[in-house]
Amino acid sequence: MVLESILALAAEPESETLEFKLTTGTRREAAATVCAMLNHRGGHVLFGVTPKGSVVGQQVSDRTMEEVGAEIQRIDPPAFPEVGRIRVADGLDVIAVSVNKGSVRPYQYRGTAYRRVGNTTVTMSAEEYNQMLF
Repeated sequence: MVLESILALAAEPESETLEFKLTTGTRREAAATVCAMLNHRGGHVLFGVTPKGSVVGQQVSDRTMEEVGAEIQRIDPPAFPEVGRIRVADGLDVIAVSVNKGSVRPYQYRGTAYRRVGNTTVTMSAEEYNQMLF
């Protein structure tokens, strides 16, 4: 993903397929959202973007990328989203996590299945999980 794509996404409101996170300090919530997107239609999670869509970036180290990747690896069955690091200002990057609709649904993150409802991530009911499974 390139800067122009980040700016175009940030101009849109959060939705079933788009989530903004200010920092990677919320990577657990973001991983649950990635899980929900895998269970739905796919989408993008952008770290370094305010809830209102301002692209502010954050300082990103190799360790930061490893931590984001480690949370995503807690999704079961394994999913392999595209994770990109995009420079937005001097010393500031946006991390973009992009997924398509999962091919082996339902997915769980830390033992819980999630789904998207509008611009929120909610726990999937047992009935919804079973319907998706069968």
